[in-house]
Amino acid sequence: MKIAFIIQNYNYHGGAQKTASIAYYLQSIGHNVDIIVIRCDDADLESRPSQFSNVIDLNASSLFSSIYELSKIFRNSEYDVFICIGGYSNLAAGLAKFLTRCSAPIIGSENFAKSVLIGDYTKFFLRFSLPLFRFAYTQLNGLLFVSDSLRSEFLKKNSWHPSRCITIYNPVLSSKKKLKKIINQKVSGTTFLGVGVLEPRKRFDLLLKSFSIIALSNPNDKLLIAGTGSQKQKLKLQAKKLGIETQVNFLGFVDDVDSLMQSSDILVLTSNSEAFGMVLIEGLSAGLQIVSTNSFSGPAEVLGNGRYGYLANVDDIDSIVSAIKTIKEKPIDDEIIQEGASRFQVDQISNKYLEFIANIMMDEGNIYEAI
Repeated sequence: MKIAFIIQNYNYHGGAQKTASIAYYLQSIGHNVDIIVIRCDDADLESRPSQFSNVIDLNASSLFSSIYELSKIFRNSEYDVFICIGGYSNLAAGLAKFLTRCSAPIIGSENFAKSVLIGDYTKFFLRFSLPLFRFAYTQLNGLLFVSDSLRSEFLKKNSWHPSRCITIYNPVLSSKKKLKKIINQKVSGTTFLGVGVLEPRKRFDLLLKSFSIIALSNPNDKLLIAGTGSQKQKLKLQAKKLGIETQVNFLGFVDDVDSLMQSSDILVLTSNSEAFGMVLIEGLSAGLQIVSTNSFSGPAEVLGNGRYGYLANVDDIDSIVSAIKTIKEKPIDDEIIQEGASRFQVDQISNKYLEFIANIMMDEGNIYEAI
């Protein structure tokens, strides 16, 4: 089968990383796979996933050019199916399909907690584009969600048939399965880890405040923060004001997150929203103890409602600190963490993609009809 993934940007973000892993696996079992990248910039090129490189760059800088470039591909398509990653790709591909009457099925996906069709999008001007999004989505033949909560919220506000909307989790990116045995608290201190883009919704400010409280009891504790973003200098200044600048290390973009996790003890995620939470399954795979805010929509599902990691209230320092203290005193058993990680193996996830693709290809229909 010839499969094309369509993605807005192909870089270090979770959507691109998961796409690369699935594409690599599908190609390894005999499928012909390409990743069509709508946009491309220098930052994108510098941090592209290394495991899959069959890339077609459209270099489209606007929605109009995105539709135009995709239309050219659709008119001469030899692909059996297109899979769109994220709302922008759904929009551009849906409109291109309408213009070209492309016969190949198109499966969209919702990978972000802030979605136009859920009505909670952060960019206010995009709220005015809701009718355009609604129309574009009618051209899709199915829709993938990264969490049941996201799927449920979408179906409350849209009239798609539930059988055409399926939840498939993201696959774990790490191939390492080394598990942590102890958290070294007494001598060398505990190493905490935060990973993600340094942007407001990730709430690294809460992580710093929480760590400053925890570190009072052990000056040997340290916090590693991996990621880049607009908040970097602001967060560095905050660490200095909190008096923890010598215990906090801002690492910038880290290519080898696996090794970083192997040298850490506790992963802490303090986001206000996470559609899925890719870093959480990476942490489980590495055997880390995990604390995460119970944000919409993925963390609770990834962590088994608290079985595989501790959940704290969103935007609540006291709750985050309490969860960290608890996990230090009562770490989760290695076997349970391994159980949590086993649900996200790339072969299992990719086979679910193939099963849904097969169902759509047998009964393309429209979004209002049952498969």
